[in-house]
Amino acid sequence: MNRTLVNIIIDLVATLLFLGMIATGYLLRFPLPPGSNKTLTLWGLSRHQWGDIHFWNSLGLLTVLIIHLALHWNWIVTVIGKRCRVIKSSQPSLVHSAIWTLGIITALCLSFVWVAQRDVQEKPQAICINNPSDTQQHHSAIAEPGTSEAKPLIWDDVYPIFVTNCLDCHGPQKHYAGFRVDQLDDFFKNDGNSSLVLPGQSSQSSLIAIISGERTNMAMAESHKLAASDVSRIKTWIDQGAK
Repeated sequence: MNRTLVNIIIDLVATLLFLGMIATGYLLRFPLPPGSNKTLTLWGLSRHQWGDIHFWNSLGLLTVLIIHLALHWNWIVTVIGKRCRVIKSSQPSLVHSAIWTLGIITALCLSFVWVAQRDVQEKPQAICINNPSDTQQHHSAIAEPGTSEAKPLIWDDVYPIFVTNCLDCHGPQKHYAGFRVDQLDDFFKNDGNSSLVLPGQSSQSSLIAIISGERTNMAMAESHKLAASDVSRIKTWIDQGAK
């Protein structure tokens, strides 16, 4: 195949992959922002699936760029060598320079992978407390796990359930539908519809219908469904006054 035609094909493929990187990067940043994987899809794909496409697109672009460099290696070695005055021969060894370059790049990549794997840490799960009295109640609940079931359930007993399952989409960063699980008042506010929680009436509380999966006529209904044990605990909290 003609060398010029090969270069044109490589450049066109690289351009398409580069545009794909920009497009998927835009999707991950704006239409599907962080924390939306459980609630939003685009053309049938979730944020994580678009992230996979972005990743493989980047590997494809890297492969094409390596091929591009290989096809122009003679020119690269000659120009850089003369600019840096490291080549004294009129015919520098392309193999020798390629081995050195590949070795350095491989060492850098492996070092990056090793450092990244070594420095991964688990992010601590912070629990928001509304006021100092709540803080004392929270520590008391932790210190006396054996008696927690005997006492009436309070907000601090059920809040960790919402933190684990709901905070990504209904928290400080993202609060879809104008609702935040880290603000107790949001469970009782009335914006033209009945509040999510009716103290003492779990069977009439919309929250239970949502987290138990009974309400199916809402967006991403399945993603709001919680484990039966969590639903039962929240029901008990509501029936005991939701305090």
